[in-house]
Amino acid sequence: MENELPLSGRDFISLRDFTAEELYMFWDKAIELKHKLKRGEPHELLRGKTLAMIFEFPSTRTRTSFETGMQQLGGHAIFFSPQHYWTKEKEEPKDTARVLSRYVNGVMIRAYNHEEVVEFAKWADIPVYNAATNYEHPCQVMADFMTTLEKRKRLEGIKHAVVWAYCKFNKPLGIVNSVLHAGPKLGMDITIACPEGYDPDQHVIEYATKEAKLSGGKVAITRDVKEAVTGADVIHIKGWAPHEIFVKGIEAKAPHTERPEMYKKWIVTREVIDLAKRDVMIQHALPVSRGEEATDEVLEGPNSVIFDEAENRLHVQKAIMTLTMR
Repeated sequence: MENELPLSGRDFISLRDFTAEELYMFWDKAIELKHKLKRGEPHELLRGKTLAMIFEFPSTRTRTSFETGMQQLGGHAIFFSPQHYWTKEKEEPKDTARVLSRYVNGVMIRAYNHEEVVEFAKWADIPVYNAATNYEHPCQVMADFMTTLEKRKRLEGIKHAVVWAYCKFNKPLGIVNSVLHAGPKLGMDITIACPEGYDPDQHVIEYATKEAKLSGGKVAITRDVKEAVTGADVIHIKGWAPHEIFVKGIEAKAPHTERPEMYKKWIVTREVIDLAKRDVMIQHALPVSRGEEATDEVLEGPNSVIFDEAENRLHVQKAIMTLTMR
């Protein structure tokens, strides 16, 4: 039975918490469920289960994919915006966690502060799913890597370049941290290209480097986009603000928002992707700032898999819930 599997009852907060073998268990299940959906085969593995979805900030893909996923699995999802539940200013999260544990079978949280999700999970008796924080975006990276796995049939040895790109507002670096928490342990070659001052936290880089040594993968940080994308199998386009600035808010002043003329050269164009492998995959988590982070020629071109990634959010999250929700 599904609820007897070894991942049953686990939180899904950080990709750092899972081994390579466990990550492949999620992808195997995701591909199985994707095929069943395409064939029209019922797969109501969570019939009678309920997911609470707490959103501190908006989403398109996250709410739709989790809510649709629960429906396809035979369960039910309840949406909470900040206007529809007692937020931490009115009720202690540890109280909310224990109350919801009596009502539902899992809680999905999209929050600004990663530590608040960790604290919530500490008090909850049911699985807690991280649907994006200022520190990690594990479900998105699981969908990104699933897309690569489907098209390349492997992850080991894949060169995955994350290229910083200009955007007029601040974005979190959660995807970057999640890539560094998972890619190296899978034997991938991870290269981050970003401006000075935009590096991931040192402790994340140290963890990634240690895992890469164990798996045969590689980790590199560079200021040179050409160096990062040369020979790349995947170019993931991602703008972000330094962590210490983003935690102050989306409107906080960052170097790229104060001096945009110095950063607008960080855009992925046809000339950039021509340096990568001919069949390079262009990834972006969406929403994308067209004409700033990348040109339409790149985003709409034959190498783009941005909508495959978006679709795979549905399938991989269904797998995560199926394997963890009791």
